[in-house]
Amino acid sequence: MRATNKPTHNLAPSKTPPPFDIHRHALFLDLDGTLLEIVARPHAVVVGAELRQLLRDLSRAFSGAVAVVTGRTIIDADQLLEGAVPFISGVHGYELQRGQHITRDSTHAHQLNAARADLRAFLHEHQSPALIEDKGASIALHYRHAPEAENAVRNLAAHIAKARHLRVLQGKMVVELIASPRTKGHALTVFMAQPPFSGRLPIAVGDDRTDEDAFTAAERLGGWGVRVGEAAHSAARYTLADPSAVAAWLRSGLRS
Repeated sequence: MRATNKPTHNLAPSKTPPPFDIHRHALFLDLDGTLLEIVARPHAVVVGAELRQLLRDLSRAFSGAVAVVTGRTIIDADQLLEGAVPFISGVHGYELQRGQHITRDSTHAHQLNAARADLRAFLHEHQSPALIEDKGASIALHYRHAPEAENAVRNLAAHIAKARHLRVLQGKMVVELIASPRTKGHALTVFMAQPPFSGRLPIAVGDDRTDEDAFTAAERLGGWGVRVGEAAHSAARYTLADPSAVAAWLRSGLRS
């Protein structure tokens, strides 16, 4: 794959993406907020049979060059999608699944163990409004169900991250503590170096700050990004309004 030197876009994307080419492009799709509507409690999400079939159809049409790149774990994503996509990146690039083979970056696991102890100690002394989701490779603190707790949750995450030398990922009504330096851009780059993705141009579709790394990587490799929802600044060239618009764009591309 030959990289290009296209500049990164910083302004808000305002154009609908053009049709994709099933022979030239590769698709990298975020899950929550992109293919699925975001819900207050992540484990309450439901994936319909129609979406799973759409993903199977896309994977078949693209000769396998379709990947889901999500903040969820691979196990969680695979259960939701029932194996519709064999290529998945989980926990923001920490996990990579290629068919039956899964790799994980466990280099910094000790730092996250210390953060777990910090959280347990905090919860023992205080009542936190955050919904805590331990993904093994990261710890997410959700507050969509309690938006008034945003400052408290962010301050707690920042305090633990500083003490334990962790990264903080800011998402939509969620703050995540993660030890691995990998990103969704890393995942896209790894996939693009191997069949069935190699030789194609990547299209990354996502709705959150963590997807910006994937947009940047896609641009670097000659492709482009699609930001779902409004954003003041983005590395994506194009935009779609919501998951319904994403599904319509994907279906339209299959029909053309």
